[in-house]
Amino acid sequence: MWLRLLLLLLGSVAVTPVEATPPFVGHGGPVKDLRAGEGILVSAGFDYSLVVWDPDAGIVRRRLMGHRGPVNAVAATSDGRLLVSTGDDGHLAVWDAAEGRLLAYRRGHDAKAVAIAVSADGHFAATAGWDGRVVVWRLPEAEPVRTLGRPPLRYTGVAFTDDGRLVAADSAGAVTAWRLDDGRMLWRVGETGFPATRLVRRGARLYLAGIDGTVRIRSMRDGREVARLAGERRPVTSLAVDRDGRRLAAGGARGTVQIWSVPERRVERVLEVAGGQVWALAFASDGRRLFVGAADGAIRVFDVAEGRRLAGPGETWVTETDRIAAATGAPALFGKCRLCHSLTPDDENKSGPTFWGLLGRRVGTLEGYPYSEALRRARVVWTEETLYELFAIGPDRYLPGTKMPVQRIEDRRAVRELVAWLARVTERERAATRAEGRPR
Repeated sequence: MWLRLLLLLLGSVAVTPVEATPPFVGHGGPVKDLRAGEGILVSAGFDYSLVVWDPDAGIVRRRLMGHRGPVNAVAATSDGRLLVSTGDDGHLAVWDAAEGRLLAYRRGHDAKAVAIAVSADGHFAATAGWDGRVVVWRLPEAEPVRTLGRPPLRYTGVAFTDDGRLVAADSAGAVTAWRLDDGRMLWRVGETGFPATRLVRRGARLYLAGIDGTVRIRSMRDGREVARLAGERRPVTSLAVDRDGRRLAAGGARGTVQIWSVPERRVERVLEVAGGQVWALAFASDGRRLFVGAADGAIRVFDVAEGRRLAGPGETWVTETDRIAAATGAPALFGKCRLCHSLTPDDENKSGPTFWGLLGRRVGTLEGYPYSEALRRARVVWTEETLYELFAIGPDRYLPGTKMPVQRIEDRRAVRELVAWLARVTERERAATRAEGRPR
């Protein structure tokens, strides 16, 4: 079927055989967070999923589906019994790590939540959100026990201390500490005017990455800055610190990772990742390997001491959708669509339903996709006209209640070009279906 489809799409263009999926490719969109432990690696993805990996073989052990939006952060209890996650849906999800069962799923934020932490005893989790809230939850039942924070700040990082406090980073670049038992704010320091992007705690130190390209190291006791690492001129979008706090990895938008010697305050080496923006980093428990999650949905593994890539695709992972789009002259606007939608019969683990057979399909009817209730009730059928109208007035107005990102595209010529191209691909798919004698 694949060969027949591609021949129909490509005409006389030579077809390159589809290569097997390499190790550590399991997400259909950017890898947003990583957590590594003894014999386990967990990744959170833009494709609404968590993936539990064999960290040595790069094989997917289990895929966890339950969130209704991109998953931005994942953490685990120290005994490895529970996984907790949060994302664009503003919910906390609690998972049985051994069986992959969803134990609890509860909303705590009115906007996306981007960070999560678990207390040392495993009894509590905390989520940080763009709604100006830091929510403390009791585990495993996901019972909210306290809400902290100060809107209109956006909280971007969170960590528990060992002495009954909670700290959080925010969009003004500051760090705030509260006492957990009564929610009293103890201090807020270090406002820089540049949003913090990541917060990591190791021992008595807080490591705070910023949009200004710096990593500030602060005292856990009072938030005082004790060191500053300035190696990137662009935002630091991911951060990891090894177990003993001697090495730090900072990833950015250019697809590079800087490995720092923290005691010497110098860059030891720069890793070229090749998968686009680096959204997630995690050191293996022994500190010898670094797991790197990138925008292309792949995880790459590097030897920390030598900087060699050990596993994962060497270049950006090219999916079947990428191949079809390139071969059929996809318009530039499809570059945005491909982040969420595939052109293949399956969804390639994308966050949105496949475009395969799109025209003539009623909204909300693709079997197996977790549509919002609003789309399940919709009576719209996708045609060139309805697709054009969707982009013209925006998904939020055309299909109220949709999970699609709020976006309007003002360039009418670009929209018509995209819609016409989707119609051609759909018709070729139908031709392939008829040629194989399968029901439409």
